[in-house]
Amino acid sequence: MNNEGVNNNIKYRLEFSKTERMIYIGHLDLLKLFHRIIRRAGIPIAYSCGFNPHQLTTFAVPLALGISSVGEVLDIQLKERMDCSELTERLNGVLPEGIEILQSIELESSADNCASALRYADYCVMFDGKLKGIEKIADDILSSEEINIERTVKKKTKTVNIRPLIRSIICDNDGENTELYINIAAGSQGNLKIDVLLEYICSRLGKEFCFEKTDILRGTMYTEYKGELLPLCLEEEFM
Repeated sequence: MNNEGVNNNIKYRLEFSKTERMIYIGHLDLLKLFHRIIRRAGIPIAYSCGFNPHQLTTFAVPLALGISSVGEVLDIQLKERMDCSELTERLNGVLPEGIEILQSIELESSADNCASALRYADYCVMFDGKLKGIEKIADDILSSEEINIERTVKKKTKTVNIRPLIRSIICDNDGENTELYINIAAGSQGNLKIDVLLEYICSRLGKEFCFEKTDILRGTMYTEYKGELLPLCLEEEFM
């Protein structure tokens, strides 16, 4: 495929929320939605070259059905430079309720796309009711060197050590419900699905994980730079 001219495009990173009824729209439908919305808003989007041109857009990582988010990230490439405030305003003017652009930033031309740069993601999890003993389970997880679970992929079962993919777990059991603040690996270099970790935690408590009775919110997504985690949508350029 000939992508001559792509390097002249201007890169932008959009951070957006996905809440309310929109948490039940799948990733492919979300992609199609953004493609339509970008055209409707009159955004000068750049296209790939070749026999089947497509908009140059990249999502950081898909979001599972039923999970809300205030930190989703989408990279786009434009043929012309736009003011970030105008870009945000024009997209929000045509987006459906439940999806909102929170901020737009312009990237350096050499910046990695969000999918390549992504390393970790925050989650806020609220269980229906209190989970007694959750603090000890969280401490055990963080102090363990290995946490081996069995996963079945394409009819093949294998043992996976998920401990290196868990960065932090903070428990809040002061209210009527148990809340967990979790930071886990996300992206192409290592990815842990939040429901897999929650299933493991519940199994340690002798309970069955019930997705329908658990509120899950994905928050900030991070890249890693010089040993530190930095938000993908950091206002200051760091790449």
